Amino acid sequence: LPETYESPWYRVNTRYDRDIYRRYVDAELEGRLLQDRFGQDLGRGWLLYEWSQTQDQTKGSSVWKSQQYSGLFQNLLVATDGGRRGNYRLMVGNEINTVFTPLTFAKPRFNGMRLDFAADRARGSLILSRPSKPDQDVVQYTSMPSVRTDYTNLTGGHAELQPLSQGLLGFTYLNAHHGNSRQALGEGSPFKGDLTTYQNQPLKTLYVRLRDDSPADGRGGALLFDHDVALTDTSGRVLRGRQVGLLPRVEGGIARGSALAADGSETILLTYDLTTLDHDGTQSADLRQVRVELSVANDYRIEVASDRQNDGEVRRPAPVFLTVRRAAGNVQDNSNATVEVIDYGLPTATEVIGMNWSLTGWHGLTLLGEAALSRRHRRYPTLGVTDPHPAVDQAKAGYLQASYTQTPVTLYAEGFHLDDAYSTSAWLTGSDGQVRYNNPAVSLYEFVDDDDDLNALPEWPRALQPSSDAAWPGYDENADFLNDGNQNSNLYPDYEEPFLRFRADRPEFLPGLDLNYNRVIDRFENDEFPDYPYRQDRRGYNAYAAYEPLPDLVFTLGQQRLHLLSGDGRTRADYALLRATRFLPRAGRVRLFEHLALVRDNVPDPLRQWQQISGLAGQMRDLADPLAARDTWVQSAYLDLEHRLGPDIRLLHRWRWDLWWQRDDREELRQRTARRASGFFGLIDKVEWSLPVGLAVLEPRWKSEYRRERPYVQTDPATESLEETFFLLWTQPVMAERVGVAYFPRYGRGIYSSELQAGLELSWYRQLAGEGERGAAEVDHASWNALCQLVNRNAYQGYTVVARIGLEVGRLHYPDRPTERRSLFFLTVHAGLK
Repeated sequence: LPETYESPWYRVNTRYDRDIYRRYVDAELEGRLLQDRFGQDLGRGWLLYEWSQTQDQTKGSSVWKSQQYSGLFQNLLVATDGGRRGNYRLMVGNEINTVFTPLTFAKPRFNGMRLDFAADRARGSLILSRPSKPDQDVVQYTSMPSVRTDYTNLTGGHAELQPLSQGLLGFTYLNAHHGNSRQALGEGSPFKGDLTTYQNQPLKTLYVRLRDDSPADGRGGALLFDHDVALTDTSGRVLRGRQVGLLPRVEGGIARGSALAADGSETILLTYDLTTLDHDGTQSADLRQVRVELSVANDYRIEVASDRQNDGEVRRPAPVFLTVRRAAGNVQDNSNATVEVIDYGLPTATEVIGMNWSLTGWHGLTLLGEAALSRRHRRYPTLGVTDPHPAVDQAKAGYLQASYTQTPVTLYAEGFHLDDAYSTSAWLTGSDGQVRYNNPAVSLYEFVDDDDDLNALPEWPRALQPSSDAAWPGYDENADFLNDGNQNSNLYPDYEEPFLRFRADRPEFLPGLDLNYNRVIDRFENDEFPDYPYRQDRRGYNAYAAYEPLPDLVFTLGQQRLHLLSGDGRTRADYALLRATRFLPRAGRVRLFEHLALVRDNVPDPLRQWQQISGLAGQMRDLADPLAARDTWVQSAYLDLEHRLGPDIRLLHRWRWDLWWQRDDREELRQRTARRASGFFGLIDKVEWSLPVGLAVLEPRWKSEYRRERPYVQTDPATESLEETFFLLWTQPVMAERVGVAYFPRYGRGIYSSELQAGLELSWYRQLAGEGERGAAEVDHASWNALCQLVNRNAYQGYTVVARIGLEVGRLHYPDRPTERRSLFFLTVHAGLK
């Protein structure tokens, strides 16, 4: 054979004076010979990805991802084909942006397999994943893949039909369920899920807890009149708890006549010790079904737990309660007295079924909508039974949006309903078969993620996916997944950083609607809820009529109604809007926005917002809704003017005024410690001037920011402040003979390959009234910052490389404290296509 007497090329070809150096990529040396299950030769290469499922065997679920999958192929494999009948594309990846509909599935970083198919009037998608530890990166073929006995699998699909050129009808099905590879093929249910090895053990203790569903009011909470338990064994015999002596231990509650009451923070706990059951040979291990019957009334919330529904701790695991029933509304007169039957089981699957439709531009009519049903499956653990007793909880959600346009009039209406129990979350099992119900970060998989700032990085921590607690909702007009107010993506917004603050303005000065009336513009809001179009536990509508007599001039009258399904909160608002934009030949552009509304709102909308204290790094903070619009006139006005003085001087004026006027009487306001009038007034003026000095450019800039705030709560002081900032920038080319873009007088400046840039910033801040965020004695301050950098732009391997080296120093002077100093030396290199 030739390989017995010929030396390999890499042993002899090392004379680089004449032969060029060759990388070690010979085809015979890449990977190994591969074969399929039939023994057919697949060629030489790597095993990149393999997902296998073997039943009736311990550790039968296996996922394999090689080093080449994550390295050479960057966590994404794509296969495609097509013809006259359609096209399909198969993708396997770790971060596939996958959106079906807003109510069913929307994940910016889906980890699994996705198959898409499209024909002339039909298209569809199929997804598969094992979200319980879907990754196992191996370095060598001898390394072990991720193998499990207990697992959680996700299957689902979305199909869309286009019966009309302007109409579309879609269907969605999703299912995430627990599985057990010890079961034989055909046992259990891929839809209802199966119990894990840890869960499928006889229960020892069952807990039922009742508490006030609206504890803030401190009254009218849960009333418990009577209780019993019904036990069904494997033979079908039904035993009543009182008949066989299985009575619970009752703790908590306050006696109120013949009932127990739980108002405010009080709870009623029923503890059933199932190990004491021994009736005619029937014990806890023989039970197939356990139903708890509760005679309740008023504003109740019922939660259940067991010794197998816990926090997953090895020593002394604590039970974790999950809500199973809530009273509708906030009833306090016993008029909703009923018997609630709780069929206990451990969560095994989450199922979502949805339908969506759209009709666009049909004779001026547009219809968009969606309806979804969430089904949460549970099973009661029973040894020796291949199909444990199932139970299911259902919740529905849906919305409809309709608009009709006949120029210059537009009519719009939307209605929505989302049950409080509607959920697109699924529990994940660990390798030991346990589900840690108290830790969503490791035990919850979300079909719809929380990504309020639209940066493809969810805000809430969830299992096996990247997340970021810092959310910056708002503008992203350049579509780079970064908030335009924090373009460098650090812990300081641009309006707080030296030199950057000239372009960036605080959110308080920007226009927008606040249609949930929590004092924060809706597009700047961040919360900890799934990104559904509407929040859960709500039903309502919004409708308006818009009139556009001239281009960019729109008058709108609307009405908004909303109420909670499991509480007594309501929102009633009648509003008017005015939007206008006008381009003036010599004066520039002027924009006007006005929102006036009569609001009655007591629905809380808490937030988790990024709070920035001047001069310090910000952090996320929980903000309660002050409910400042219980009976209130709300008006928000915005005006800006952008114009020029000659060809080189640009000016921008921005004005914002918010006023909340309470209509309640003085006594009501005194009890709430609220001000009659509250709001915000702000004014920003900017001027910038570009002066060519030979080949260099001198840029003087000035920015003035005036703020006056009057909080809703009287204990929060009203403030007034003024900040003046002066900037001076100098740009000097270093090698003037090399220029990327030529300079033409009065038409623009050159972009040189090497430039020396220097800048000076002087700022004065004065607290004119009230106390600021850092105390009255420390608010007034003056600062200066200086920056000098050398910039080089050059082409390298098809990219534009920008190298910067420089030094930045700054001083912050306070009247009653030592001066703060800062300095920064940096050397950075960026590469891009532009």
